[in-house]
Amino acid sequence: MKNLLRIHLFTLIAILFSCKSNDDLKEVSESSYYDLGNLPSIVNDVEWPLEPKITEQREVTTNAEFQEVSSINGISAKIASGIYNGVNISCDDCEFILEGGAEIQGSLTFTGTRIKWQGGLVTTGSVVMNSNGDILIDNLHSITNGGELNNFSGPVTGWNRVALINSTLEVVNGDFSGDWALFIQGKNGTDFRGRNFILANVRLESNAQNNRFQSIQNLVVVDSYFNSNINAKNGLRIHQGCEDVYMRNVIIVGANTNSGEETQITNGVFERVTRYNDVNNHFSNGIGFNTVNVTINDSQCYTTSLNDLGVQPALGVATGSNPNMMAWDGTTVPDASNVGANH
Repeated sequence: MKNLLRIHLFTLIAILFSCKSNDDLKEVSESSYYDLGNLPSIVNDVEWPLEPKITEQREVTTNAEFQEVSSINGISAKIASGIYNGVNISCDDCEFILEGGAEIQGSLTFTGTRIKWQGGLVTTGSVVMNSNGDILIDNLHSITNGGELNNFSGPVTGWNRVALINSTLEVVNGDFSGDWALFIQGKNGTDFRGRNFILANVRLESNAQNNRFQSIQNLVVVDSYFNSNINAKNGLRIHQGCEDVYMRNVIIVGANTNSGEETQITNGVFERVTRYNDVNNHFSNGIGFNTVNVTINDSQCYTTSLNDLGVQPALGVATGSNPNMMAWDGTTVPDASNVGANH
């Protein structure tokens, strides 16, 4: 009789645990990454990268060991403080946890899938995402020293589920012709190159170009800061066929609005996007080109142009209600020390 009761008890426990829905499991998984808050319906199905399936653990203290584990499927590698060469993370189902003081002098490239990366400083080289997807990058600080761009375009065959959170990507000594803090090249026509791209608590700084998003479906950007040279072409550029786009609590400083800031979107919601620029306000140029169903609210613009003060930002074909443009001294910008990587 006791054995029968035990069987019934274990059966009841199994039933209770099996009642947890896939939605509940998804919510628990996502909250462990970053809380995106309430999302509008156009992106409430955005997907986070899949978790890697770990089968082996190692501690890495030498460059040779780092190069070795970078291609081992199922590895969980803890990278000790030290200087390492550039590395290509080509493994599938792997995670890398970098201790404070771990520095990569060279490029960091992701070509495998289901990769979780945490921590680390990348200097001299760029960060490249050339994977089919399922890449989570957390608390990475990269400093690219001109002549290179942080390229997240991925393969031309497409990619799915990439997230960059709590990270800082910088470009110093950049060239306006092609040095970007974050660059995503798209496809021609209506095909999407990427699906489900998340940026949360990310700081992009560049004395050249800042960022370009192209041919992405389900693009979510929250709690982030973009700062680029006032004479650069692109501060925020959403270009050629992005669909289902949401931005909230984003500050954009610099870049010549008229020459490069474009918004070409089907289904977009922008909330609390604050702009500092001495040319004009964002969304006033390029908003009408292939743009459908876009709403912009509570997006403040600061300008040095006295002629624009007190005028509501022009929205083109977008709808919404925004504060009037405010005066800016051309130099003072918000403190972004709490945005991005913590090292």
